[in-house]
Amino acid sequence: MDECQQRTEAGFAADLGGRAAEDEFDVIVCGAGSAGSTVAGMLAADEDLRVLLLEAGPDDADERVSDPDRWFENLGSERDWGFVTEPGAQVDHRRLLYSMGKGLGGGSSINVSVWSRGHRRDWDDFAASCADPRWDYRSTLDVYRELETWRGEPDPDRRGAAGPMHVQPAQPLHPFFSAMLAGAESVGLDRYDSPNGELAERGSGCAVRDEIVEDGTRRSPYRALVGPRRRQRNLTVLTKTLVTRVVFEGNRAVGVEAVSGGRLVRFRAVRETVLSLGAVQTPKVLMQSGIGPARHLESLGIGVLADLPGVGANLDDHLLFGCVWEAGAQELPPPSRAQAVCFWGTDGRAESPKFVMYSGASAFMSPEAEARYGRPESAFTLLLGMRLRSRGSVRLADANPASAPVIETGYFDEPDDLRDAVEAYRFAEQIAHTEAMRPYRGSRAIPGGVSDAEVAAYIRAAASTFWHQCGTARVGVDGDAVVDSELRVRGLEGLRVADASVLPRVTSGNTMAPCVVIGHRAAGLIRG
Repeated sequence: MDECQQRTEAGFAADLGGRAAEDEFDVIVCGAGSAGSTVAGMLAADEDLRVLLLEAGPDDADERVSDPDRWFENLGSERDWGFVTEPGAQVDHRRLLYSMGKGLGGGSSINVSVWSRGHRRDWDDFAASCADPRWDYRSTLDVYRELETWRGEPDPDRRGAAGPMHVQPAQPLHPFFSAMLAGAESVGLDRYDSPNGELAERGSGCAVRDEIVEDGTRRSPYRALVGPRRRQRNLTVLTKTLVTRVVFEGNRAVGVEAVSGGRLVRFRAVRETVLSLGAVQTPKVLMQSGIGPARHLESLGIGVLADLPGVGANLDDHLLFGCVWEAGAQELPPPSRAQAVCFWGTDGRAESPKFVMYSGASAFMSPEAEARYGRPESAFTLLLGMRLRSRGSVRLADANPASAPVIETGYFDEPDDLRDAVEAYRFAEQIAHTEAMRPYRGSRAIPGGVSDAEVAAYIRAAASTFWHQCGTARVGVDGDAVVDSELRVRGLEGLRVADASVLPRVTSGNTMAPCVVIGHRAAGLIRG
């Protein structure tokens, strides 16, 4: 813990321990993940603006965070909310571990460091859904150019050169990933310099992935945007402070209540309160504050401030499952991070890929799939992510803020999704069977060489989240929308949502970079 953090946290513990009177800020940002860190860091650039950033988890001063190759060690740790879903009828009634980042940096401190901007169609459809061209692809490119310092092949029309976020192609590239890309090309995918350049304007292709790693160190949005300002007197960052509800005067948000050090504390926001807690915690706190589906809130004895049926609905994600192969004679790369990515298929919209694929040098399997099919000692996995037709939901179990939420994923509730998953598995098999992959490929796949029905049974046992949860407080102009195009919660004042919750649907790839864009937009709207 640095000196500044010790000063601010110790001071607040002393000041707030025995009283209900609020300490006052201009803007309170709840959640220090990708979006929240961007909001707080950009607002704090105005030193006349008093900014409070609240985070439920710990700080990020840990080698498991700074070393991007150790990301998986954070799963199940104090930096993971460790949510568990309800049993899914279409995934063999399994409860799935639903990991989400908890701590400074949020998911960007425990993820695989992928910088994936989203395809052109993602942003154009976002703009259309809220009738605001400021969210379209061309406008979003301007934001990315402002945010990035790009360290790859020059692309001045699309890439920035002097922003706070360091972005580079994965390097040095292991021959396994070169073979994967060659295999993808041989089955029909075009090769591009970057997934975030021209490929982001096409419906399919493959490339070396982009990542937020500099000199072997993770450079999360928190480190890039908040870290340099931690000693400013106008910025206060508190960890281990769990926001439980938004406080209102009439229909205006005036701050939050939170639990810190085992005590209930309150903070007052003069201008605005921003929820950036993620696609599970943001709708949970909204509902605990009386904002959500009236019938659900009334059944739990929570007074209804705003009847917004879309709160907690529309839970979207990439479904994740693996095409696992025993290893061949050629040496595999270290197992922790992928260095290449493929996009293909269509989700029903022109040039909008349905599938995304990475790879890793280990057998990535659910416990149930491992028990049923066995786990190869040495293996590689083609990791498949798929956009879904089906949607899930987040609801409260009861009125107690300490209770875990009820999460329904909805995986495979739409039968065509399972058919598409089998199709994706077969495409991955084609890549694995190419000549380029032959030196790395052993004799056995899981399940491999079997009927589509048997592959479908495997996928039901293997399916899990890709950790790209979003959509539970979505933007829009219809009756189920939760926020408007300026991210303001409908029917209320002084309250915005800025995180993946506002996405109408999951973007084509990982959601960290889109969350940074959302945070950037929110900060600009608040300043404006």
